[in-house]
Amino acid sequence: MAIVVPKACGIAVVRNRIKRWVRESWRHLQSEVSRGSDSVWIARPSAGKAGIEILRKEMIRLYQRAGLWEGGR
Repeated sequence: MAIVVPKACGIAVVRNRIKRWVRESWRHLQSEVSRGSDSVWIARPSAGKAGIEILRKEMIRLYQRAGLWEGGR
């Protein structure tokens, strides 16, 4: 998994917070994602205002859309 958070997302504190949120969400979701798949997460400026729960729900939605979601949540 790779995380890209451009400077347009805010100051370093905000960018690092977004990275922590994505890593924490991935930690909880990785057992539900198809094995052998890689992902690259590119944050948008609105990610800093979203919060960890919204990011986690979006990750699930995008994994489902890609056909990589095996979880029942």
